[in-house]
Amino acid sequence: MREEEDLTYGRYLHIPELLELQRPRSRPPHPEELHFIIVHQAIELWMKLMLHDLERTIGALSDDDWPGALALLGRTNQVMAHVLEQMRTLHTLPPWALQEFRSYLGTASGSQSRQFRELELLSGLRDPAYLKALEAEYGDRLPEPLAARLEQRSLADAHLDAGRRLGLDGPASWADLYAAPGERAVFYLVCEALVDYDERWARWRAEHVTLVERALGDHARGTGGMALTYLRRTTRFRFFPILWALRDELVVRGGGELVGKPARPVAG
Repeated sequence: MREEEDLTYGRYLHIPELLELQRPRSRPPHPEELHFIIVHQAIELWMKLMLHDLERTIGALSDDDWPGALALLGRTNQVMAHVLEQMRTLHTLPPWALQEFRSYLGTASGSQSRQFRELELLSGLRDPAYLKALEAEYGDRLPEPLAARLEQRSLADAHLDAGRRLGLDGPASWADLYAAPGERAVFYLVCEALVDYDERWARWRAEHVTLVERALGDHARGTGGMALTYLRRTTRFRFFPILWALRDELVVRGGGELVGKPARPVAG
């Protein structure tokens, strides 16, 4: 009981320990490096929460708990928007200032973020080229946490399975849902929240490319050796392709024309 009475804000959140974790490597410490460290550490904390909430979202989808899934996705999307704003503060980092402490980072790179890769896999990214690059990055053997995420039921799997239970299979039937949600209106809102999630990831990737271009130019490799061309290719990744494909179907139904697509409805 005495321990609970003595609990303070600082002890509960381990503030002293937290504030000791920012340790610039440059010598003498470069005044801009602290900002660089704090932004990345804060993003890692937000990613921890996102992994926690996405697992709960998968459970809600599996239980057909559409309001629960919608609430969790709402928070996850807010978190992602906040992460984007935090990342944008790095635009204030003068390019030469980064070069002054960049050599002290060695081969440390954001591409080595285990939680970022876990989020991609838990969300459902299974692009063959992505998986091949990921295995190559880790010497053809994924670390156990990533291997476990690859085998785990993903958010994309849970969403597709939920759709099948509602009779949705193929872009045409998914387009029917969007054209007339009816009693499935809450599930429709869940789908749009997932589109928001996908869109925020696309923005994250695109803004990361822009940030690298602004800081390092168009031809430099990252500290981990990654070329900008690879980062640009990742901007095409989507977790929920069916939710984008159904829009082609809606365009055709509305009398529109698809560029580079057959002038007929997408097969369901």
